[in-house]
Amino acid sequence: MRSSAPSNIVLASVVSVLGVLAAGCATTLVSESIERRADGWTVTLKRLTDGPNSIMPTGNTNYMPEHGMRFLHATFTFQNDGPQPRNYGYDACDLDLERELVVPSMVTRAMGVMSEMPKTETYAPGEKSWRMLTYSYPVGRFPTRIKCAYVTFDLVQVPGKK
Repeated sequence: MRSSAPSNIVLASVVSVLGVLAAGCATTLVSESIERRADGWTVTLKRLTDGPNSIMPTGNTNYMPEHGMRFLHATFTFQNDGPQPRNYGYDACDLDLERELVVPSMVTRAMGVMSEMPKTETYAPGEKSWRMLTYSYPVGRFPTRIKCAYVTFDLVQVPGKK
């Protein structure tokens, strides 16, 4: 993932507006919630989109995929169903790519202000959070599943995607 830092606040505002408009150009691959439970967690895949290929969380840095790559954005809710505070590491949510695993390039809030989040967070008992996990994935390829620790979300092959 590469980044560029605009030096002008007006330019950053324009780019933010364009980023929101570009979101309308994303292809939605999964649009209905899929819920899974395991190991004291409820993980729900709310949405998966192919693009947009530009993301600007707070901080005036515009992130774009490297040449030959594109962004897949997975929106999840994570809920700690256990009686104790527990850590959740988002790198446990990986996409398959032949014999390799692709972990998120970035984790952001999926509700409210889009700010970058740490790759591991502590959840209080019963706490639930919305997160968007952004993956850099090869153009022309498509994962068959997203696995988050002990839960797996099978992805239906989209016509024309590999």
